[in-house]
Amino acid sequence: MVFKWPSEWRDSDAMSYFISDFASTSVRPSRKLNFWSNLICAVCQYRKTPFVTISELKRCLAWRGVPPQCLEGVLEEMQNKRTVLKLEKLTETWSRWGFGVLASPLTSVWRRIVPDTSEQKFVVVSVLEECRSKVINSVYHNDDLLFTIQEWNNLMLTFVHPSNLENLNNYLGFRCDIVMYGDPVSLVKVRAPDEKVVSSISQVDIAIGKAKATRDALCSQIKQLSGKVNDLLTAARKAKNKNAALAHLRRKKLYERSIAKWEGALNNTESLLLQLEESQHNKTILSTLKVGAEALKQNKVSLNEVDDIMDQLDEYKSYEDDLNSAMTSLDTNVDCDMSLSEELANLLADNSEPPPKKQDREVIDLTLEEEGDIPDNTRLQDNMLSSEELAELYSIQEELDNAPTPPEEFDEVEHPVEREAPPKEMLARLSPELRRKPGRKLVGTLME
Repeated sequence: MVFKWPSEWRDSDAMSYFISDFASTSVRPSRKLNFWSNLICAVCQYRKTPFVTISELKRCLAWRGVPPQCLEGVLEEMQNKRTVLKLEKLTETWSRWGFGVLASPLTSVWRRIVPDTSEQKFVVVSVLEECRSKVINSVYHNDDLLFTIQEWNNLMLTFVHPSNLENLNNYLGFRCDIVMYGDPVSLVKVRAPDEKVVSSISQVDIAIGKAKATRDALCSQIKQLSGKVNDLLTAARKAKNKNAALAHLRRKKLYERSIAKWEGALNNTESLLLQLEESQHNKTILSTLKVGAEALKQNKVSLNEVDDIMDQLDEYKSYEDDLNSAMTSLDTNVDCDMSLSEELANLLADNSEPPPKKQDREVIDLTLEEEGDIPDNTRLQDNMLSSEELAELYSIQEELDNAPTPPEEFDEVEHPVEREAPPKEMLARLSPELRRKPGRKLVGTLME
């Protein structure tokens, strides 16, 4: 990843103004201050160095080989805003808060915070807090709070430059994020996410730390012996005579026996480490259950309180029932009579329509289309024709259709053609019952 310089860095006129010193110490332009303040924070973040000296900043921020002449004034303004602190001031804060007595093995370490050098070292607060946050979040992500010093250093070097490793450890100790054990330090413990202050290192933690250190040493030894075995095997293949090859193979066998022995010890160590970690987890679980039991004791409810509450509920329910019965017992007969009278008037108005006349009903029953519409089944059965009567009507209709029609006369004005009345002998052929009984339109025509 390449550092991205600001756009002004490629502008000669702008940079000539920025690298120049302040004209007056009392009045310092905010544009120049903001430019260098932001650039210092960005460079320290990119280099993973929250602890820097003036000479390092001048070397990093030199433009075309020319260091900024206003750097001391910029750092002074940043100190006034508390965005940059002198490392001496920070160590005085640590000692004033009494961090030097948190753990006796670290007392000698805190006294060596500021190296014996004439150069003044500064701390960029924003970069320091960012490094701290990244380290703690990485620990919580791995879900392991106890580290050997080697594991801890490998983790820290991911987020900070090696030259800032010791000072960052001191700052984490000041913030009560870690506690170290041993002189020299051999074990580091990080506070749990639900803790405000890291807990002290117990005997189980020390045993776990020693088991981890032994495991790492055995793994390193096995890796080293495995490399030698591979080298001897390669040398035996390249040997010029049989005796040299056999000598290499004998040494390889010795190393393989040592590897088998170390692997057995490694298995025992890992088994012990697993048991120690399980005991640590069991302790945590037991502590959680104890806290939960105490909380349940404080929140338990007595039976007398429950009975009193239920009695109060029953009393309130009976009061509600009495209130509802009293409200429903009011005289509402007048309203009921009025509603019933309105309903009766509506019924009488619906039934006041006169029934259809008999003649209308017969007309309705007789209005059938000549195309052969079928009468509805709901018609009165008295008006239906029998099969013999229908046959007689069809025969008369056929004779009417076959009767000769007079020629039509065409005048200048078209006159409607009058339909010839059926002969009287056809009417005489109808039985008296058929004459009185209505049927299709044919019957109506014959009866006219």
